[in-house]
Amino acid sequence: MIDIERAFAPAAAAVAEGRIPGATLGIVTADGKRAVQVAGHAALLPEPEVLTEAHWFDLASVSKVIATTTMILHLADQGRIDLDAPLTEAIPDLRQYDIAGAPERRLTFRDCLAHRTFFPAVEPIYTYGDDPQRLRAFVLQREWRHGPPVYSDINFILLGIAVERLTGAPLSAWPLGAGLAYGP
Repeated sequence: MIDIERAFAPAAAAVAEGRIPGATLGIVTADGKRAVQVAGHAALLPEPEVLTEAHWFDLASVSKVIATTTMILHLADQGRIDLDAPLTEAIPDLRQYDIAGAPERRLTFRDCLAHRTFFPAVEPIYTYGDDPQRLRAFVLQREWRHGPPVYSDINFILLGIAVERLTGAPLSAWPLGAGLAYGP
């Protein structure tokens, strides 16, 4: 039997308290049993739309969050990073042309993990070309416009760069299959 109610309780509470509009949890056990729990709304505007099991979610950023968070926390467990240290300990060239004044240089690993930064929610980086090195340089040297703390891919792009710099290996070198053998 799957105890999905207990697993879903924190999300259901967040919906009931109005902290999030809706939530869905799906569980598949090793023996193939499935359970789904849904609460709240898929959309509030322009018209409220009740969330159902038939709704689809864009999970593009889930792998970034799960994989990168795991990598950063593993490096912290190894003592290779201090979560409260500035990113510049791993990325010294972050806004390197404004060492004294760039607020990006004061952001910590923890700030990025918790999305406590000023980075924009949406930044169409892909429109600047497809050369990975050029895009990386763009992210590292850009003077980012300030906004309220929101979920931003820029946080995890920077954390991914930090992982690569600290380990000397690309993110793809981390095996993330069953048993999750920790990285390079």
